[in-house]
Amino acid sequence: MKTICGIQARMSSSRLPGKSLLPLGEETVIKRVYENVVLSNVFDNVLVLTSTDKTDDDLCEYLNNENIPYLRGSLNNVLSRYLDALKLFDCSNIVRITGDNPLIDPNVIKDVVNFHIENNFDYSSNIINRLIPRGNDVECIKQKSLISLKKYELTKEELEHVTLFIRKNSKFFELGSFEKDYGLENNDLRLTLDYKEDYELIFKIYKELNFKNEKNDLSKIDKLFTHNKELKKINSTIEHTKIDNQHW
Repeated sequence: MKTICGIQARMSSSRLPGKSLLPLGEETVIKRVYENVVLSNVFDNVLVLTSTDKTDDDLCEYLNNENIPYLRGSLNNVLSRYLDALKLFDCSNIVRITGDNPLIDPNVIKDVVNFHIENNFDYSSNIINRLIPRGNDVECIKQKSLISLKKYELTKEELEHVTLFIRKNSKFFELGSFEKDYGLENNDLRLTLDYKEDYELIFKIYKELNFKNEKNDLSKIDKLFTHNKELKKINSTIEHTKIDNQHW
């Protein structure tokens, strides 16, 4: 039973253009995401899914230079990028990670993927009932379930936000909600990258914990915030995204 991971990324974000290539020490945001996904040790293949739009040419040049596998597809129909990835690999499940989560913990990825496989759900994630900080989002989709989306008339939002239709229509799919208590004191942290304030916070965390030499560790991040309450204020005014009444 093979499982692959597609890390969706693009450079044309309206809120924070070029965020995939923003520096984190000697690394970049996208490289940090890719490395920690690989470190989870649960995937047969990991690749970045980006677009054929010219705005992503620099990103692809960077990925080439870093020997990071990637696939280019539609800019706005992100679902089609994942369906294209399924054509390249014989797999039972595909996992969706977003390129704006450079502090994602490999152990969290491993936990969610194993939960999905062991229970044979159509869709599993840790965002249905979120118990850990944003920026550790993992969504697992059975290959057959993702392919089945082609038979529905999906909205623009459902094509862009790959799993939105599945989450809105649980009557058609068997959903699994991964809800593990990691013993964190700061479950409400925002560790995802959409605004300059997010980047300021993520950069500080990365530098303070010297993550360049080791994998991301959610428990270390949690302890950092416990001992430095001021950190949370950096991006505390940002409201989390809600799409079709679904929190993201």
